[in-house]
Amino acid sequence: MNQGILALVSSIGCASAGSLQALADAMHIPHLFMQRSTARTPRSSCGLNRSKRIDDYTLSVRPPVYLNDVILRVVTEYAWQKFIIFYDNNYDIRGIQEFLDRVSQQGMDVALQKVENNINKMITGLFATMRIEELNRYRDTLRRAILVMSPTTAKSFITELKKEWTNGLGQTSNDKWATVRHMIPVVSLSESIFGAY
Repeated sequence: MNQGILALVSSIGCASAGSLQALADAMHIPHLFMQRSTARTPRSSCGLNRSKRIDDYTLSVRPPVYLNDVILRVVTEYAWQKFIIFYDNNYDIRGIQEFLDRVSQQGMDVALQKVENNINKMITGLFATMRIEELNRYRDTLRRAILVMSPTTAKSFITELKKEWTNGLGQTSNDKWATVRHMIPVVSLSESIFGAY
């Protein structure tokens, strides 16, 4: 350790990563940058400046994309032909492009819905503009929904949706909420955890 800094390992925002990249290149310090968004979602759209020089000391990695396989497993296990994927600002939706390509080739009907920061306003506004027959069709689709967002946002989204569901859509005793958790710890970058409750 008396040789100075051996390497930098970071998992920070894009702007800070760019600064660390410049420092690492100037000081000839190896820098391993793991791309994650601030909301702890597994992918981000951080683009670091890659130099054409040989002395580029930053290695940028992303956690492996298991999400395509996880979602496909859920969809095939439950034999869904029509479903909706909700995602938030912190998730780079391009991460599931392979999945979207596969299901479209199989003739499945997939809807993408971006979840706004003000979840309550978004859901209330969405349900307020629909007629009764549209609400019934949407209610049926909501039974087959996938959330691609941070755990905090997902919890808020489910809470607001359940509240609106009971108030406006008339939830029945047969309606169940299944949750699939997909976590990629920074330590291993490869662990998938499934859980349903």
